[in-house]
Amino acid sequence: MTEVLHVHVFGLPVAQGRPRAFKMKGHIRMYDPDTSKDWKRTVLAQALEHKPPAPVEGPLAMTLSFELLRPKSAPKRVQYPTHKPDLSNLLKAIEDALTGVVYRDDSQIVSLTVTKRFGLAPGVEVRVEAL
Repeated sequence: MTEVLHVHVFGLPVAQGRPRAFKMKGHIRMYDPDTSKDWKRTVLAQALEHKPPAPVEGPLAMTLSFELLRPKSAPKRVQYPTHKPDLSNLLKAIEDALTGVVYRDDSQIVSLTVTKRFGLAPGVEVRVEAL
């Protein structure tokens, strides 16, 4: 496997929100909620200096390790958050942010490892490898 991208993105991870719709001049328009859009911009901005010169083609393996802040109510012995945000929605936000920059389309991801845990510094470690 060849490493395509390896970056630690700092910031509070935000799950991909449900698309919102509105009607404008007789047409239905869809848009991302602002929190999702801001998180995707953060991911992209921090990944830009580590990205390949052109979007990669072919099958890819992605590994994501999310770190979330521990709520004061959570006991120290609990290492893994079982509350929101949902892991699959956290993943989707990262996939969308890197589409067209690191890889052509997120359908190229054929192997995926995703975890979330409590940590001191919120963020996500992203690793993409060509298979």
